[in-house]
Amino acid sequence: MSLFLGVDIGTTRTKVGCYDVEAGRLIALYSAPTEVSDDAWGGRRDAARLTAAVAGLLRQLLDDPAVRPQAVAGIGVGSVGEEVVMLGAGGEVTAPVPAWFAGHGREAKPHAGEAWAGVDDTFSVFKLLWLDRAGLLGGARTFTSLADFVARDLLADPSAPVFLNVSHASRTGLLDVRAGTLDEAALPSLGLSALRLPVLTGSATVVGHTSGAGVLPRGVAVVTGGHDHMCGAFGSGVRKPGDVYVSAGTSEAQVLLVDALPERVDAGIDVGVFVAGGLRYLHRATPSGRFYQSWRRMLYAEQPDDVMWSEVDAALDTVGPAGIDSDARTARPAALPMDVTRAQAMASLLKGLAVEADATTTRLGALGGTRIADVTVAGVAAGWAPWRRLRQDATARRLRFVAEPEATVLGVAALARLGVTGAADVPTRILAKDPAS
Repeated sequence: MSLFLGVDIGTTRTKVGCYDVEAGRLIALYSAPTEVSDDAWGGRRDAARLTAAVAGLLRQLLDDPAVRPQAVAGIGVGSVGEEVVMLGAGGEVTAPVPAWFAGHGREAKPHAGEAWAGVDDTFSVFKLLWLDRAGLLGGARTFTSLADFVARDLLADPSAPVFLNVSHASRTGLLDVRAGTLDEAALPSLGLSALRLPVLTGSATVVGHTSGAGVLPRGVAVVTGGHDHMCGAFGSGVRKPGDVYVSAGTSEAQVLLVDALPERVDAGIDVGVFVAGGLRYLHRATPSGRFYQSWRRMLYAEQPDDVMWSEVDAALDTVGPAGIDSDARTARPAALPMDVTRAQAMASLLKGLAVEADATTTRLGALGGTRIADVTVAGVAAGWAPWRRLRQDATARRLRFVAEPEATVLGVAALARLGVTGAADVPTRILAKDPAS
């Protein structure tokens, strides 16, 4: 039996899972909240506490009766894309980790200069600039992503070079995505010449092995993962040019894989290097999960999910879609009856988000020069039949709904397998061809 472990450090939860190759599925999964502390800009994390939390979850996983620790061949680590850990000369953490969604980068970006105007303000480069302007860089000499920090901590050699996988590098603003190399001149141009760039590695790359002194057995291969959305795409079978992946989470990410990037990319569309196959991607995020959570708190705060979805399902045919502006992050409710119910208000929002998702698919396809027929959709929301139905009703394309709710964990573990064995096939469960079922 060959087992591979996947770690997914998400925005709100951190999860660890065990992928059994013979069974073709995750056989055990454990999770805990991803800690974030408040600050004036929207949140920060403690890298050491996060590493300890991952270790605790791995202990639970290895104690699970379904998991044989000695059969574990590799472990991969994925995480949210833009959060960076600052490291000193000895590899020690020197600063807090600004949360990707917080406003640190938005405050720092105006000080970066006109050359950076087109770069997303959540990208890591602006977090580095904010830390410097706040006097928090301290003795930092380099940096890496959350995932690669945790992966490096698992290695037998504490003096191993600080590495950064190319998937996360795509979210820093420091990567020449077309060339696949880090820009050596970028940090000095921002007055950050004291920082060295980490060693750029590919995803699914074995960077070392465990010593046996920590939570994992000796000799387990430690493999680079990537940005959580891209790992989820890989775990869902999205692997070739023209494939589209929708990850319905806190930020709904939509990704189109391409052989080569178009000459021109619209504002609001990010580009990057995919976790496998040498592919590039076009990416756009919609704050769908945040819209949903805020409206749910307002309309269904005390109700369980099954009550809400039952009411929404009955109301779907009585209202039109809300107008969604992803750039402005606003929703404009459709015309609603004077005696509007909470179910109608929620149904209108969800239908609007479905329309916005289909428009995003069309936009990505036009940029990528490809006609998109099928779209793979994953996330907790895909487990609800009304959500699947309203999404399918909003498009002429066929939506392929992934049954595995932890597609990202599976994807990270599958990348670990790819790095260790070169094998990339992952059975992906599909909910139903008929989204109304």
